[in-house]
Amino acid sequence: MNFVNAVKSSPQIAECLKNGLQALERQDKNKIKVNASRDLKGSVYIDKCLERHCPNASRWDYVFGYKDRIYYVEVHPADNTRKVREVTAKLQWLKQWRKRSARSLEDLEEQSAYHWISTGKTASSVKRGKYLQILAQNGIRGPDSVLNADSVP
Repeated sequence: MNFVNAVKSSPQIAECLKNGLQALERQDKNKIKVNASRDLKGSVYIDKCLERHCPNASRWDYVFGYKDRIYYVEVHPADNTRKVREVTAKLQWLKQWRKRSARSLEDLEEQSAYHWISTGKTASSVKRGKYLQILAQNGIRGPDSVLNADSVP
């Protein structure tokens, strides 16, 4: 199964699939770089799409498909170490939601990567020591100011 089919088979987000990066808010589109926009498979604004279904959840922001990969992106401040806990909690929510409501996306876990894009200045303490280790243990890359999808291994 590919990204588009996985999204379309996930009823809570199927109608939210947009072409390219159109699901991203304008200010967030500038934070994603791709070399070949024709290889974008589509995007979903998870947070907005699931507002009604999960109103009190700490929801993850976006997912998009590019080439043969799936990128989950959280655009979030990184100005202090408390934000590490917030972003990891959002990732845990995302994974639980996917297991319950988007099994097709869950099945594509091996193709998936998780990225934290900072909305402003990143505190140096967030990118050091135990906080960087916490992010790595959770499989979260970042926080970075921009995600260059072509440079993700």
